[in-house]
Amino acid sequence: MNEETLVDRRIADWKRLEALCAQADVRVGNLNENELFEFVRLYRKASTDLSVIRTRSQNVPLANYLNNLVGRAHALIYRAPKKPFFRAVELFILNVVLTFRRNKAFFWASFALAFGSAFFAYGMIAYNHDNLSVFAGGMEGNFKDWTDGKHEGRNLDESLAASFFYASNNPTVSIIAGAIGAATMGLGSIGMMVQNGALIGALSYEMNAVGKLYFLLSSIAPHGVPEISGIIFSGAGGLRLGWAILVPGLLSRGESLRRASKDAVMMIVTGVVLCFIAAPIEGFFSFNPNIPQWLKTAVAVAEVCMWVAFWSLYGKERDPNDPLTE
Repeated sequence: MNEETLVDRRIADWKRLEALCAQADVRVGNLNENELFEFVRLYRKASTDLSVIRTRSQNVPLANYLNNLVGRAHALIYRAPKKPFFRAVELFILNVVLTFRRNKAFFWASFALAFGSAFFAYGMIAYNHDNLSVFAGGMEGNFKDWTDGKHEGRNLDESLAASFFYASNNPTVSIIAGAIGAATMGLGSIGMMVQNGALIGALSYEMNAVGKLYFLLSSIAPHGVPEISGIIFSGAGGLRLGWAILVPGLLSRGESLRRASKDAVMMIVTGVVLCFIAAPIEGFFSFNPNIPQWLKTAVAVAEVCMWVAFWSLYGKERDPNDPLTE
């Protein structure tokens, strides 16, 4: 084979294929019908040239050039078509629901840790008020603001500032609650669920002591439904990672962690999204003095019913263990 002659004869085609690849990189639809047929024809010719060079030449740089060119063209030809935006959103939501159903044991374990610690803290403080410092985590001053009525209303500027704070702080807490699971074999996630639950239990006792327990619960419930669910979701993701390390089964711990990470990350992302949803509700609705407490309670009950129906019924016909193929 005369390598120099082959290059002279084909270099124009290779450069043209490069140009078409650059044109199609953004969107294959950028190629008109004639250019598309030309693209396929040049791809086939370049594939043949690559085979010849690999088998009959020692020119490594030329072989690498053609290999990259053919690989780039192949990826464009066989690239999966982009899904419409709303279809992609629909599939993402379905994936979230199926992930929850595959890992509901970890969700309920996280739920039990949070609310179990809340009831435990409430009972221990009722037994001996000196235990407040144990469960309040140094937030006794914040508790006094609640019992003194300083959280009973916000103006518009305060609501806006609070919404931005919650939108940045609460998702961060959610991420930490999940991510710490891998580093601590789930213990960190357990600790965060217990800590958050204990704070709620301690504050509930203090508010009940001054006759404001209903105000507390009706105020935190509207945003608490998505927010606490989000933190529980992230905690469940951390528990999933910890379980993969502690109980890998027949897999190596590394492989078990790798397989579990897909579901764990999805649960953590779900937790972050739920915390974002809760932020404006907390900022503008939950502590709005112009909204009666009974209406806040009604909204919270409606939210619970909606989310229970969503997690129970959406995509019910799909097997949670079947991967999405679209």
